[in-house]
Amino acid sequence: MFRVSQQRLLPTATLSEGLPEYFGASVFVDVESADRVVLNKVSSVLVSTTTPFQEVGIFRTPNLGLVLTLDGIIQLAELDEHIYHELLVHPAALTLSEMKSVLILGGGDGCATRELLKYRELERLEVVEIDRQVVDLCREHLNSINLGALDDPRVTLIVQEGESYLNEHPEKRYDLVLADLTEPYDTAGSSGDLSKNIFSTRFYARLKRHMTPGGILAAQSGGVTCTPKVDIFHRSIVDGLRECFASVHTAYEYLRSYDQVWTITLASDHYYDIPGLDPDPLLESRGIADLRHYDTISHRRAFSPPRHLRQSIAGR
Repeated sequence: MFRVSQQRLLPTATLSEGLPEYFGASVFVDVESADRVVLNKVSSVLVSTTTPFQEVGIFRTPNLGLVLTLDGIIQLAELDEHIYHELLVHPAALTLSEMKSVLILGGGDGCATRELLKYRELERLEVVEIDRQVVDLCREHLNSINLGALDDPRVTLIVQEGESYLNEHPEKRYDLVLADLTEPYDTAGSSGDLSKNIFSTRFYARLKRHMTPGGILAAQSGGVTCTPKVDIFHRSIVDGLRECFASVHTAYEYLRSYDQVWTITLASDHYYDIPGLDPDPLLESRGIADLRHYDTISHRRAFSPPRHLRQSIAGR
């Protein structure tokens, strides 16, 4: 029988014998790569469905809390989603002296919107999400996390593919653009169907045309495992942004739910000193006092990756 306290090096054939006793009725199998699988005990399943675009799961776990998965990949977990969303939003927002108009590509869970609504000067926030069912399910089951942000009157929800929406509105300009999309590659190197066209040099150039002078793009840019053959996909995103923008900076932070160092990359044609930003007085001046992770010390660490991480990203 499989017992966690006994011998850990086991023939794979013996693992299934004790799993039901150890994990209970349900377990989420997180396939991180071809040679690494993580099993998460599931307390209860709230959603398990297939939309016209993807498979959606929402469930509770003892260690991660509420979890949202798309196509079997964890998108957010109650335990640490605040780390990801605070880094996605606040370094870029605080760099801008004025942020009145924002575009979010993706973000159907509502958590990036929750962070942006903390800025009183924000006048217009458009969330362009391709999958209406994801929005509805997150409104119903993740309200304790997103705090109903998508129902704020400053928010306009557009259920449409991002590029087609921009094609229909070439006149629109935004101070901040967030690419809060499913990752374009998995660790096996497969391209994500819903986002493979978004994470491309051609589309970065398109986004730049919709940014105000001095505007910033903040994009989730994948995980870093310090495995060169995997990290090449993160590097391809950053290299593509560097082809299109004059100034590019990346933040790195470990997320327990992803079990990786995850990255947010900021890009602009204005040479902002983003690593040198001092967020604490800026947050105070804007009346933002309820962040759980992001402050000046966290900012400096995120934009100062250690040597082994820099070498892995460089492919050495």
